[in-house]
Amino acid sequence: MYNFIKQSYYVNMNEFYRNIFDALIMLDGLEKDLNIRHFSPNELRVFYTIITQNALNEEGSNITEIVNCSGMSRSTVYKTLKKLSNEGIINLTQSEDDGRESLITLVGNS
Repeated sequence: MYNFIKQSYYVNMNEFYRNIFDALIMLDGLEKDLNIRHFSPNELRVFYTIITQNALNEEGSNITEIVNCSGMSRSTVYKTLKKLSNEGIINLTQSEDDGRESLITLVGNS
């Protein structure tokens, strides 16, 4: 589908829309490569929040930080974290300081 759109309309798009279109194509490719196309929009939001937080702090984040930064409910974040953990994308380690919290790290970063 993207190839048809790109070939037919791309040349007529202004630069701003071409840049957005190119970014969407790249994002689609990344989601395919990471095998996360099946994620819901809420799950993607939590996942991207984890990536952003991990870039800021390589030691990981806790659930409360992900809840606050994503704007999602704690139950949505928790369900998504369990799914990401089961799929081997993140590691969840119970906090030594607070048993209600877990440290969240990306698998490739732990």
